[in-house]
Amino acid sequence: MVLSNCPVVEPHKKQLLSSFINFLFTNQIFNTYSKIMIKKLKWFFIALCLPAVSIAQSFEEIKRDFPVADAVYQNFEEELNLFLINDMPVGEVKTSIDMLMLTDKNVSRYSRFNVYHSSYDSLTQLDAYTKVPVANKFKTIKVTDKKTSSEPGENTFFDDSQETEFDFPALSQNAIGHVDYTQYNKDAHLLSSFYLPSHIPVVNATYTVVVPNEISIKYIIKNDPDKLFQFTEVKKKKETIYKWTIKNVNRKDYYGNAPNPRYFQPHIIVYVTSYQDKNGTQPFLSSLDDLYKWNYGFIKELNTTPDPVLKNIVDSLTRGLTDEKSKARKIYQWVQGHIRYVAFENGLEGFRPRQARDICLKRYGDCKDMSSIITQMLRMAGLQAYYTWIGTRSLPYTYTETPLPIVDNHMISTAVIDGNWMFFDGTDPGAKYDMPPESIQGKQALIGISEKEYKILTVPVATPERSSIIDSTFISISDAGVKGYESVNYDGYFGKEVYNSLLYRADGTSTKEYINKRMSKGSNKFLLGDYKINKINPQDNIANISASFDIPGYSKKVGNEYYINLNIEKILEYQVIDPEKRKVPVENDYNYTIKQYHILDIPDGYNVSYLPKNYSYENELIQINMYYKVENKKVIAAQEVKTKKLMINPSDFEEWNKPMKALIPYYKESVVLEKK
Repeated sequence: MVLSNCPVVEPHKKQLLSSFINFLFTNQIFNTYSKIMIKKLKWFFIALCLPAVSIAQSFEEIKRDFPVADAVYQNFEEELNLFLINDMPVGEVKTSIDMLMLTDKNVSRYSRFNVYHSSYDSLTQLDAYTKVPVANKFKTIKVTDKKTSSEPGENTFFDDSQETEFDFPALSQNAIGHVDYTQYNKDAHLLSSFYLPSHIPVVNATYTVVVPNEISIKYIIKNDPDKLFQFTEVKKKKETIYKWTIKNVNRKDYYGNAPNPRYFQPHIIVYVTSYQDKNGTQPFLSSLDDLYKWNYGFIKELNTTPDPVLKNIVDSLTRGLTDEKSKARKIYQWVQGHIRYVAFENGLEGFRPRQARDICLKRYGDCKDMSSIITQMLRMAGLQAYYTWIGTRSLPYTYTETPLPIVDNHMISTAVIDGNWMFFDGTDPGAKYDMPPESIQGKQALIGISEKEYKILTVPVATPERSSIIDSTFISISDAGVKGYESVNYDGYFGKEVYNSLLYRADGTSTKEYINKRMSKGSNKFLLGDYKINKINPQDNIANISASFDIPGYSKKVGNEYYINLNIEKILEYQVIDPEKRKVPVENDYNYTIKQYHILDIPDGYNVSYLPKNYSYENELIQINMYYKVENKKVIAAQEVKTKKLMINPSDFEEWNKPMKALIPYYKESVVLEKK
């Protein structure tokens, strides 16, 4: 039937195939091999029926579609094959990439290719080469120099993740860098999501998932409001093939203060919900209960035997203390001051906390270890404390929407103190007792109550009043410019930044550079004078920095008048967002309050002849107050800013821009002093 509708095939080829098939059927050699051959021949002759012109886009067409790109992914293919080994789901991912160079620009940038792998997604095969155009053909040049290395990052003691890198040789315009590699994932709990590349355009991309009948999956499509992914599902006798395709996607521009790309980059999450073994259907990741069961397996044998050395430390810390808050605070601060954070990444061992006694002995540990020792010490003090899993704000997922291991990348300790839930993150030595690090605020926490019981709570977002800068700057004016003295108080997350920044600055030069950057205002002519760092309360992250300064030329004298712009530091300058260009959110590290007062001494013999108008605005995103007043021969110019939202989404841009646009003329206003 296929051949009868295929006029491209010559009649003698039809007759030849027909005779051969009849021969196979009528001569008792129609075995398994013959079936396979017929299947292959069928697709061979279907291919003969296709038009001779290739359906792939030509170089000129791709160049036309992406005129400013130096390179594109002509093909980006990833195939996930799931199967059972020892009655457990595992996965194998095959990736095939063709990168086409459209110009000779930035060749060194595109020639380097990296593949990341570890013990639980090991690299089992890698082949790469460059197809270099020669006349009307391509010459293949193999990649022969591949280097695999493991480079632990800062504060990382051991990291089993590895990087295999190489350079495509002879990469030039119209050349194609090709790479094939295969990774084996020995635990299907940790399947990687499929991310559409965003750093260069993609002409054709496919993601295929092959699932045997013994395994059941579900999938989630994230950040695809325009339905770019085209989906097909083909059920076969022993397996189901899921396939997503996408074409002609341009790269996304990168912007400052943007959240992790997972918040806006299109991607596909595939996960195993159950599988069949000899005992029937086994749940895998079908619900939050399954995720908690898997997580709890890593802490089941944790701290089952009390350690007398650790108990003595707890007793000495809490001796004489009667209230729960004082005990918890003392223990938390001891861990922050005595246990150094050092990360460990070693396959599934990277999910398993170590015993509290070992951490106490070694005096270092990763986030899981911090959770272990804090929880155990709190329990030794008679407090209700629990091991807790959580995702940092780099992950956009929640336990209630996506109950999968990709939701969390961190562990903390949670305790009930005086009837209130408190969150203790030992990895941040500067975190306040009642103010969790900004990296986890607003995130859901999975609290392990017992083997069968858990609770989900959300870490509170600190109010803007908890993190403040109060800047009092006193200035005097002269024909040469202005001289001044500023005293700035830092509290909350601002204070923590100050302490953390000064922690590793032992020499005076680097400290002065930091102070100069921190205190600079007015213009690039700012000259820092004497300064002083006042560590008022390190435990509560309260600090003060004071300094004298000069800003030559920062004023203008015309005749008998001085003109001076008292918005010496324009806090919200250049904050208008272009919604036509920017399509990704703006992320704030935390909500904050800034109160800034520039106080000008009115020179003898002068009066204020012009004072700028006041301005105020408030919406659900921000509150702004700007005002001027004259008191005791001084002009006070005040800016007060309070932010209210951690994530400014594209839907918020219009409302955000209203006050920012209105501020522009106010920032240009000057106070005028006139000689009497």
